[in-house]
Amino acid sequence: MLLLLLPAIAHAQQETVYPVDKALEACTDKNPSTNGERQCTARAQEMWDKELNRNYNSLMGQLNPQGKQALKAAQLDWLKYRDTEFKLVDSLYSNLQGTMYLPMLAWDQMSIVKKRALELKAYLDLLKEGRD
Repeated sequence: MLLLLLPAIAHAQQETVYPVDKALEACTDKNPSTNGERQCTARAQEMWDKELNRNYNSLMGQLNPQGKQALKAAQLDWLKYRDTEFKLVDSLYSNLQGTMYLPMLAWDQMSIVKKRALELKAYLDLLKEGRD
């Protein structure tokens, strides 16, 4: 039965528009230049990073000591992954000519942070569901 629900759950999650995404869209609507898009996306990344930290701290507050230790280790590994992935993305885009790639680079980096913020949020939601 759960397998039948997974596509519906995944589809519903894809359609969610988050406040950060709305702010990014509003920002780029106001300044659709290449530099404006890059700056707006960098701001959105900062907002996702704050959301990530909020979710991490909330999750830490709900876990037992063993869970806290596991989350901390996972987050430290994720930070290494993020930094390494940022270097990879930087090196890929540095080989491309044209300013249009600057907002694309910013978008790729923001997406890495957004994904982790949403993963931590999903863990929080799972804990909440299991306790209700």
